Amino acid sequence: MTAERTSSPEHWNMIYGKYRREELGWYAPVLTTSLEWVLTHADGRDAGLVDIGGGSSTLVDELIARNFTSLTIVDISEAAIAEAKQRLAAQAGGAQFLCNDIRNPDLNLSPVQVWHDRAAFHFLQDGPEIESYLKHIESTLITGGIVILGVFSENAPPRCSGLLVNRYTLPKLKDVFSKGFELLDTKTEVHITPGKVEQEYIYTAWRKR
Repeated sequence: MTAERTSSPEHWNMIYGKYRREELGWYAPVLTTSLEWVLTHADGRDAGLVDIGGGSSTLVDELIARNFTSLTIVDISEAAIAEAKQRLAAQAGGAQFLCNDIRNPDLNLSPVQVWHDRAAFHFLQDGPEIESYLKHIESTLITGGIVILGVFSENAPPRCSGLLVNRYTLPKLKDVFSKGFELLDTKTEVHITPGKVEQEYIYTAWRKR
């Protein structure tokens, strides 16, 4: 598969149409770090949370099972959103699903206390895309709110699902986030894909000043 540079709905719908959820490279039965950090930092089960690129993620399942009542799932792929709605069915009462592109400047999200993103941010390729992303955080996350971010580290493969990714070090992430955010926690974690490929993630948690 030739590596492309830009995410598109067509690309991701193709990926979701070709593979079962359990075959997707980023799939994990439980996103342990994400779940632990949400439970640590969320102010109660009614704390608003948005999950960026979370269409097929198991995080929403885990949070609904723990009685979280204000969840928003944003994904660029209609196929991913449809799969999540079907999977959760009647359990999805505490979740809102939005098929939209985080790069869309007109995306309007309700205020939340937790912004979660595992494996979406690293697909942003240039300054304008990253600036747009940060503007959405600024307009959506309440003061004192938490960003939980999981991205490919410098030791991860250079592409994922046929797309080139930006790989990050902690200093590089600090360059992006430290002006408006306080770093609370960081860790690296090796994810083994269903195809047995090692992908090292760097997780960071930030508090909005």
